[in-house]
Amino acid sequence: MVTPQIEEILNELKDLSYALDQSTIVAVTDRRGTILSVNDKFCEISKYRKDELIGKNHNLLKSGHHPPEFYLEMWKTIMSGNVWEGEVKNRAKDGSYYWVKTVIFPILDTKKRPYKFISIRTDITEGKHYEEQVRQLLKNDFAQVMKNLDNFVFKLKRNDENDFIFTLIAGKLAKEIGLLEQEHLHKSVHEIIPNNTLQKLLKPVEKTFTGVTSKFELKFYKMDLFITLSPFYRNGEVKEVVGSVSDVTELKKSEKIVEHMAYHDSLTDLPNRRKLDIDLTELIVDAKQSNKNVATVFIDLDHFKLINDALGHSVGDYILIMAAHRLQRADLKSYSSEYMLYHLGGDEFVYVFYDIDELRSQEVCDYLFTLFESPFLYKQADIHLKISIGVSLFPLSGETPEELVKSADIAMFEAKNKGRNKYLFYNHDMNASLVKKLQIENDLRKALNTEGELQLHYQPQVDLKTNQIVGVEALIRWIHPEKGFISPIEFIQVAEDKGLIVSLGKWVLKEACSQLKKWQQQGFPHLRVSVNIATKQFQHPYFITDLTQILTETSVSPHSIDLEITENSLLDHTEDTINTLTNIQNLGSGIAIDDFGTGYSSLSYLKNFPISTLKIDQTFVNELPKNRGDRAIVSSIINLAHNLGLNVIAEGVEDEAALNYLKEENCDQMQGFYFSRPVPAADLTELLKGHSSIAK
Repeated sequence: MVTPQIEEILNELKDLSYALDQSTIVAVTDRRGTILSVNDKFCEISKYRKDELIGKNHNLLKSGHHPPEFYLEMWKTIMSGNVWEGEVKNRAKDGSYYWVKTVIFPILDTKKRPYKFISIRTDITEGKHYEEQVRQLLKNDFAQVMKNLDNFVFKLKRNDENDFIFTLIAGKLAKEIGLLEQEHLHKSVHEIIPNNTLQKLLKPVEKTFTGVTSKFELKFYKMDLFITLSPFYRNGEVKEVVGSVSDVTELKKSEKIVEHMAYHDSLTDLPNRRKLDIDLTELIVDAKQSNKNVATVFIDLDHFKLINDALGHSVGDYILIMAAHRLQRADLKSYSSEYMLYHLGGDEFVYVFYDIDELRSQEVCDYLFTLFESPFLYKQADIHLKISIGVSLFPLSGETPEELVKSADIAMFEAKNKGRNKYLFYNHDMNASLVKKLQIENDLRKALNTEGELQLHYQPQVDLKTNQIVGVEALIRWIHPEKGFISPIEFIQVAEDKGLIVSLGKWVLKEACSQLKKWQQQGFPHLRVSVNIATKQFQHPYFITDLTQILTETSVSPHSIDLEITENSLLDHTEDTINTLTNIQNLGSGIAIDDFGTGYSSLSYLKNFPISTLKIDQTFVNELPKNRGDRAIVSSIINLAHNLGLNVIAEGVEDEAALNYLKEENCDQMQGFYFSRPVPAADLTELLKGHSSIAK
């Protein structure tokens, strides 16, 4: 027979089932649920070794307690990029079960898709474990067990004055909070708990006395507490409320760290694209209600890739951090009282301004340009960088975060296309320009696999001493089946931007070599062909392999080929650049610097690299001989080249006066409309047969 005393003890033992453990459990999984890493506490609670967990699916821990819909909803939440919270019952290796309070944070890739997940858990089974322990130790030392509870378990009942009285205070955490059984048991909560904390506690207590379980977090001094209040029934009526309190301070700190990682860029510590989407969404809602504007200012560093390529990514990262500091320190309060800076990755930054008009946005852009007037100092070297800016305004340029960022991005690219170091506001015509470029990209991909669309025209290069055609420059032309002639100005840059330039360059090189072989077989054995090589093609790791293979397939001697590269291709003075130039020289092919005088400012490469020819850019030839500055530049280039033992070709010769001046200055060769425009191969064949001289 159960005595009232035993029944009371048993009832108190049931209270302990609500006790929660304060341990923190951490695991990282991929998007398929495969475990990537776990901490020691995870192994401790699951009873698996790390080598038994890592590489296995998290299903290994399923207890069978939750229905399939529970996990479907969890995966739906985290795969959409949102944080999931809940309580999960798992099974340990030895078959025992445990409960954990779980928070899962998705980590997103550059396309805003989750690619792994970090879960932070706290063990909430300790109360049940303690209950079992107390049952076993009931006859030994019940009071001692109560004192050794890590958490804080309490019971409240309502007295006749409708006040709440503590009828149980147990656990080590109670002492840490300042609640002592010998001092506070059977006292009113109003006598013990500070008023500001009490007000936050009373409402859930009242709610629990109606039969509803309450779970909430409470800040108590410097501690974060997780509290569960459950109704305690006797004879079908709520007589008391049982509370279980866990110290989740460390868990909250971990959550804040993970949340910061999820919403901030790791390099600059600025808010990232995900945070931008959240903030823009909130600002747009406010702007709609208050009829305000929102400006999205998209900033991109001009020619930043050259820094990464020439100086290395560590220097590039340093410059990005310094650029972020400049933008962060910018005082923009005079333009807008509410603004925020974000780093989207790479060299892309975004400012968002609330309640700002177009005029103020223009002033912001002008001010931002001043931030980059002074160079960045790296190891006593000055690195100069400019920026291009695109601006979109809500609601004119878009009504969603995605539309506003996209519009600002498009405007920024237009600013780059129009010369860089400027800003543009988005307009709908820019969409048409973007669509056109996308169409060019798609059509160019087809053209590379369609015979006859892409063609080469050839412009003669004439020796100014013998008046003989000694070479030709191969120039690509695109004849679209529907749109007709498409200028290289339109599609070459698209090919550069979209990664098609290497394939296009290989096609040009092979076509030019094949045609050269035909001319040599037709009786022009000493004819040379010049082929333009884009920087990305020149820097491609398989360029020499491709060149050698093409020369072999077409049976063309390397000595008949001149490869024209720009000065900027030599900006990267790395071992790869030197090796590529040396390999070209060893093959026997010539190396010509195209558009000489318009690019890289240092001339050291002329003595350090195996250059064979300088091509004077047509901008210096067009106004010869009447323009004094052009005369000085052209004469200097010719003298410089000859002193270095280099050949000189003048481009863009269009009249006899320019031709005569070049002859007087002992220029070696010329090409230009004065002799011939670029023509198809068949026309060039006739030109070779009938025009051996340009002498008048």
